[in-house]
Amino acid sequence: MISRVTNGVLVRELLGNVRRLEARLADAQADLSSGKRLRQPSDDPAGAARANHVRGEIRDLGALADTLSFATSVLGAQDAALEDADDILGRAREIAAQQASGLATPDSRLQAAEEVAELERALLSLPNAKVGGRHVFAGLATGAAPFAQLDDPGFDPLNPYSGTSEPFVVRTAADTTLRLTTPGDQVFGEAVVALDGLRTTLLAGSPPTSSIDALEDAAAGLRAERASVGARAARVEQRASEIKTLLEGAKERLGAVEDADAVAVITELTQLQTALQATLASSQVLQTSILDYLSL
Repeated sequence: MISRVTNGVLVRELLGNVRRLEARLADAQADLSSGKRLRQPSDDPAGAARANHVRGEIRDLGALADTLSFATSVLGAQDAALEDADDILGRAREIAAQQASGLATPDSRLQAAEEVAELERALLSLPNAKVGGRHVFAGLATGAAPFAQLDDPGFDPLNPYSGTSEPFVVRTAADTTLRLTTPGDQVFGEAVVALDGLRTTLLAGSPPTSSIDALEDAAAGLRAERASVGARAARVEQRASEIKTLLEGAKERLGAVEDADAVAVITELTQLQTALQATLASSQVLQTSILDYLSL
């Protein structure tokens, strides 16, 4: 027996098609407005898993990028302090050479000692430089300044440093680290002794002949440390550039998983709208309007 297809059955089928098309239209419109085709894990479970993995990569790379940015600031502060210290020792050597000559007098040496004292105060302030509240010549420690000052009670030029003896090391890759700091006494200790020796010699009214070589040796040590800082800064810059490239690649991969193709979505919208219009139009051939069944 052949069953007869009633208008009601046809209407229900048309209504089902309309609702399915409307749902697909809503999804496509959401894709277009959000720019994302993967808005929740159920949209594409495998894609969601890939996206979570890539997001983890992006977080790790972002943390490395932040670390390297901070490292650049720390190394920059060290370089600036070392440059200023070299200038100070350069001026001190000029004074030592002038006051070591036979034309110098005890009075001129006393006057020169006052300038050297100011140079020493300036030098001692440099290794207390900070970045983000951390001492760049004391293992990035916070708290009290690591270097005593000339006017502090009991100042000892042979032992002005009270900071850590350990350098600060940063991670630049999963299995690679970089020494970021050098303990301040290893950097400035010789310079402080040489400059203080020049000051006390001048105060005594004596010719500072031996100070000339001591100051030159101390300056050579500062320049060597500055060259090391420059080499470390170059490594950080290179690694930062690599991290930037990796981040861009990871973001592109995440976009490939999550982002909607605007052209494809617009094409789909057009097709769905056409299909919906055709479906609605087909209801006109029925004697019963589809609107009578919207509540079914």
